[in-house]
Amino acid sequence: MPITGAAVGSVNGSRNTIFFIIGLTFLITSFMLFIQSKSLETVVIPTGPGEADKNRTERAMQEYSESKDSTPYILVTGNMQRDASGRVKKDSQQYSIYKDLRKEYSLKPTDMIIEGKSEDTLENFLYSIKRLNDKDINKMGIATNRTQYWRFKMFEKEAKEEGLIDEDFEMRPLYTKETPKEFIYGILALAKDYARIKNSDSLEEARINKVNSLQNSIKKKLE
Repeated sequence: MPITGAAVGSVNGSRNTIFFIIGLTFLITSFMLFIQSKSLETVVIPTGPGEADKNRTERAMQEYSESKDSTPYILVTGNMQRDASGRVKKDSQQYSIYKDLRKEYSLKPTDMIIEGKSEDTLENFLYSIKRLNDKDINKMGIATNRTQYWRFKMFEKEAKEEGLIDEDFEMRPLYTKETPKEFIYGILALAKDYARIKNSDSLEEARINKVNSLQNSIKKKLE
């Protein structure tokens, strides 16, 4: 049976249709993977005083185990204490949280991000978002008490205005219990950090200006 031009055209048309479908499928899959990669979430544990570390770790891991979203990382933020030889102190907060995550919750090192430089809440925020930006993560939950979370939200607002994070960056609270003493401290810390921001041109400058920001703010108001 002779092959006509119509038959050849039909075969070529079918082949082009198949290639088009394969290409479209690949494009859609790539787009969905990109969207997914920009929506991955991390759960942040800021180190804190007293029982705060234990409470925050428990709350973070509760969220980690119950989350329906992909939660690829637990980010521990706080100063990594080291001895004179540069080795991590075994009694440090960071090491204790890391050990609990490994032993009690069976997390692998690849499940965690250890941020070891920050010494206060502003640095917790700045250094955490830097690590998340490096991994294209734009969602995070923070395991902490209410007043510290208010400070994180204040920093988030400023960071979006400065372009440090995208407008679609999402941050949500994973609240832990807060004692009256912690609440009073939190309100005072909120006032201090607010003054740091208002007396600085950027969050980075506020990070550097740790001392006398509140006093300078009051002095300016009285002038």
